[in-house]
Amino acid sequence: MTGFIEYRFRIIGPSPETMPMARLATYMAELARLFGSEDKIHFDRIEDSSVGMVALVPGEDVATVSPRIRAAARNDNQTGAMGPFRQLNKLLGEDGWKAELPLPQGGELIQFPGTPRGEKVLRRIQQPTTIRGRLVRIEGSSDPVKIGLDIDGRLSARVSFPAASIQDLARHFHHHVSVTGEGSWRRDEDGNWSLEHLRAVSFEPLDESSLLTVIGKMRELMPSGEGAEIVSAVDALRH
Repeated sequence: MTGFIEYRFRIIGPSPETMPMARLATYMAELARLFGSEDKIHFDRIEDSSVGMVALVPGEDVATVSPRIRAAARNDNQTGAMGPFRQLNKLLGEDGWKAELPLPQGGELIQFPGTPRGEKVLRRIQQPTTIRGRLVRIEGSSDPVKIGLDIDGRLSARVSFPAASIQDLARHFHHHVSVTGEGSWRRDEDGNWSLEHLRAVSFEPLDESSLLTVIGKMRELMPSGEGAEIVSAVDALRH
């Protein structure tokens, strides 16, 4: 677009094929907030080499946008950009990625390390943990192997699994599984708990039957009476 300057926010780790659309939209929304003047910023394209989101900024606004981003990277909240800057790093940290944003007309490279700035961890605990999601990533040659689960449109990459059993798990690639092991959890100063890492040791494939199939099985298993009436009511709501 004539009169616009390109800003490339490159996420290091995923590819366009492995990035869920809902998660991509979350990143784009925070990136627009970081730039400011959301009504003037336009999305242009995703670059195939990585998940590189190219935004178009009106030429006359570059003098405002670049200093705003630079100030956020320096932990200066006077521009109001620290909120989205921290949120982008939090998203990256949750997904196990990092990112970079070269500023045009100067060559300065803004780094997003993937860890929230200024977040104070008040407590850490270890406890048995189970998470469920669609298996979308298996990577690494070490033991344990890193895996990624798509959980409601978000990629959880902080999971590992024993190399000796990874081939059994790999048979369920792009299917829903439940993985269980020892989870490392932390609580921040806002009282929010987050999973830092799950060292999984076992898994179970999840039933991906349709709702109609599940209702049919319920009818077969439940005796006549109130239970069957409940199933009929659920079936009626389904239609």
